[in-house]
Amino acid sequence: MHKLIHTRIFWGCLILCMLLAGLMIRLAWVQLLLKDSVVSGTRYTVAQMAELQSERETVLDSGRGRLYDKHGRALAGETVWTAALFPPEEELHRHHGAGEYNDDQQLHRLAEILGVSYSQLQARRLGLKEPLLWPSGQGTGPLALTLPQAREVEALAIEGVRALPFARRYNGSASGRQWLGYLSEASGEAVTQSPTGLRIPRTGTDGLEKTLEPLLQGVGHTEAVAQVDARGKRVPGSPITVKAPGNPYYPLSLYTTIDLKLQESIEQLAAEAGVKEGAIVVMDSRSGDIAAMVSLPFYNPQQVSPQGGEWNNRALQAAAPGSIFKIVTAAAALEAGLTTPEEPFFCAGAYGKYGLSCPHGKGHGALTLKQGFAVSCNTVFATLAERLSGLKLQATALALGLGRSIGWQEENTLGLPLLRPLAGEQPGTIFTTLLPDDGGARVQTAIGQRDVRITPLQAANLVVTLLHGGEVRAPRILERVAFANGQTLKELPGHLAPAPEGRIAPATARVLLGMMRSVVTEGTGRMLKPAAWPLAGKSGTAQTLVHGTPRNNQWFIGYGPVDHPKYAVSVAIENVAPDSPQAATRLFGQVFELLSGLEGGSTGA
Repeated sequence: MHKLIHTRIFWGCLILCMLLAGLMIRLAWVQLLLKDSVVSGTRYTVAQMAELQSERETVLDSGRGRLYDKHGRALAGETVWTAALFPPEEELHRHHGAGEYNDDQQLHRLAEILGVSYSQLQARRLGLKEPLLWPSGQGTGPLALTLPQAREVEALAIEGVRALPFARRYNGSASGRQWLGYLSEASGEAVTQSPTGLRIPRTGTDGLEKTLEPLLQGVGHTEAVAQVDARGKRVPGSPITVKAPGNPYYPLSLYTTIDLKLQESIEQLAAEAGVKEGAIVVMDSRSGDIAAMVSLPFYNPQQVSPQGGEWNNRALQAAAPGSIFKIVTAAAALEAGLTTPEEPFFCAGAYGKYGLSCPHGKGHGALTLKQGFAVSCNTVFATLAERLSGLKLQATALALGLGRSIGWQEENTLGLPLLRPLAGEQPGTIFTTLLPDDGGARVQTAIGQRDVRITPLQAANLVVTLLHGGEVRAPRILERVAFANGQTLKELPGHLAPAPEGRIAPATARVLLGMMRSVVTEGTGRMLKPAAWPLAGKSGTAQTLVHGTPRNNQWFIGYGPVDHPKYAVSVAIENVAPDSPQAATRLFGQVFELLSGLEGGSTGA
C-alpha cells in the first residue's frame, strides 16, 4: 500500500517538473527568438504586444431605449455630436517649419470650437490617461457640437481627437416634464442583473423612466476604444475604434403622445406668468391623449434633490379643487332629477348655516341654476347638496373619473404583467367617510372643499368625459413601441376607464357643457370672451392651509373651440396668497391663444 502511494507521488512530481520545464523553454523561445516577429493580424511585434496592457474606452451610448414625442422629437436619449480626446501617443511628433505652424493653427481652431483657450486645451490633452468627452462646463455632460462643428473637428485631423455621436439622455436644463422621471445609479441585485454591461448601470427612478424600465433596458453599450501601453500612452498607429452591440432591434424607441413644441411653449408661458407651484394639462379632446403636461416648480433630471420635491409631478398629485367640483354637484342633481338649468334660486350672500357664504358676502340675488353655475354661487350649490345624499354625490364623481386612478394601462403586454406608464397617479378623494351622512359635510364637499382632492389630470379628463357624452376615457401618454430599425413592435391604442357606478347620461353632459360656456359669456370667465377661439370652462378657488398658513388653490378648466372642440385644458396654481388675483383663468386663456396659433388661426364664435 505504501509503495503504491510513493509511486503515485513520484510520477506526479515528474509530470509537474516536465510541464514547468516546457513552460520555461516556451518563454525563452518567445523572448529570445520571436521578440521581433510581427504578430499575425496586427502591425506590432511580440515585444510591442507585450507592452499592450489594456484598452481605454469611453461610453458613447448606454444602450438604454429612447423616448420620443408624437412627432419623433427626442425627449430622452437624443443623439448629439461631441469632441472625444484620447490619450496621446508616446510622443506627439512635431513637424518643422510650416507643418508645425499648421498644427498650432489646427489646435487653436479646435480650442475656439470647444470654447476654451489654447493652453487649457493642451493641458487637458497632453495629460490624458483616459479618453475624454469634452465637458460642457456646466456639469451637464459632454459639450454638444453642431453638425458643421463636428465636421470641422474631423476635418482638422488632429491626432487623438475625434468628433463622435453621443447619446445624451437629457439636455441639462430644467423643465416641467416630471413625467419623464430621472435615472439613478443601480445597486445590489440590479447591478448584477443589468443587461447593458456598464460598470455603473443606471436605472429609472421615477416617471416614465421607472414605469417603462423593462422596455428601456438595452442589450449592451456602444463605446470608443483606444489601445494603450503600460504608461497609459496610446500605442503608435493604433486605431480609435467604436464597438457596438450590433443588434438591429435594440434599443427600443418609445413614442409618447406628447407634443414637445407645445410642451416647451406652455412651460415658457408658466414661467413668464410667475407660477411657483401647480400644473397645466392639455389633452386632445377627441382621443383623450395627453398632448402636454407641465408641472411646477421645474426640475432638472440631472440634478435631482430627493429632499427638494421638484421631481414630483403636480399634474398627478391630488389637491383641493374648489368650485370646479360644482360640475360634479350639478351633474348629480341633474341626473337625480332634483333640478333643471332654469330652476330659480335666491342668494342673499350668506347661506344661513354651516358658516357658508358667497365670496365677500356679496349676494347674487335672484338667479337660475345656469346663472348660479356661471357666477359660481355657493348658495345655489349648497341648496343642491342638501337635496342629495353623500352616496349619490360620490357615485357621480366616480362616474366622471374622479376619486379613482384613470390613467391608461394594459395587462399582459410586451412581456409585462401590467403596463401602466402613469403609475404615480394619485386617485384623490371625495369623502374620507360617508358616515354619518352629514348635511354640513355634503355642503362643503359640493363646493370642492373639505375632503375633496382631485388631480389636474383628472380635471382635464373630466372635461374630455363631458365632451364624450359622459364616457370616461383613460388618459394615454404612450402610443407606440418600435424596434431600433423603425419596425413597430406594438401599437398601444386608447381605451375607456368606466366606473362600476356607471356613467352620466349624454343629455346631462350636454347641459353641463352649455353651462360651462355661460361661465365665459356671463360669469367668472368673462376675461376669456375676446379669445381667438370661443371657449368654455369653470373657475375654482379652494381654501387650504399650508403649515398653518391660509393659502388658496386657483383653478380653471375647460375646452375650445366651443363649436368643434379640439382641446381640454386644466390649469391649477397652488398655494398662493388668499388675496392673489385669479391668475389661473388668465393662464388658461394664454394656453388657448397658443393652441389657436399652432392650429393656424381662429375659428367661428
